[in-house]
Amino acid sequence: MNSLEGSATNFNASLVIGPVLVGGLLSAALFGCLACQSYLYFARFKSDHLGLKAIVSAVILIQLGHYVCVISTLWTMTVSTYGDPSQLSVFPLAVDLAILLSSFTVFIVQSFYAFRLWKLARNISLPLLCQTFSVVAQTLTLILAARAFSMANLTAYEESQSLLIALSFVARAVCDWITTAGIAWSLKKKHGSDIIVDHSMMTMIDRLIYWTIETALVTSDGVVSSPETKFCVVWSMVDVA
Repeated sequence: MNSLEGSATNFNASLVIGPVLVGGLLSAALFGCLACQSYLYFARFKSDHLGLKAIVSAVILIQLGHYVCVISTLWTMTVSTYGDPSQLSVFPLAVDLAILLSSFTVFIVQSFYAFRLWKLARNISLPLLCQTFSVVAQTLTLILAARAFSMANLTAYEESQSLLIALSFVARAVCDWITTAGIAWSLKKKHGSDIIVDHSMMTMIDRLIYWTIETALVTSDGVVSSPETKFCVVWSMVDVA
């Protein structure tokens, strides 16, 4: 009883439950957006290539599993372990699975944009470099996830794996930066070509450049700004890739 009271006294919910709760709620909102976007995609673009539809379907299924993990995590942290915070010395299994599923989503999306960069630029160098960083980040994430399943203490895990966590986040960010710069440059190059004379098409290209840069800055800068374990959990819950 005394040990239980001591753990409750020393427990700081804002550092453990808080980040997961915020990330989980944002993830729920974004999953609703994903469901709407997926419905509109399959309803309006029925003639798209089967491979593209398979990629979209894979992302939806992975994110559905991710959302289930988010719900399970929130339940565990706010209900199952209520009154006994000592159980949160390690993350629940659902958190480890959520991080793993998030990594697969990011890998699929980054691979897709590397392919689109190749189609736009018609040069294999930048897409290959992007894919290399993506593979490195995914490999590091798989290693971290495997070690997370067997962790005995969250603090000790964070201290021992901080380098791998930072490297995986930086590799993801570098991949995003290179992809963004490559796509923006390719679109800008097409914007200045003599082939495109339609003003509406030029306006659309300008919008694509703006959206490309804006999206990459939000995700990659957020990742690099705080490559820590708790931020990693929030990022995996939100999954803005």
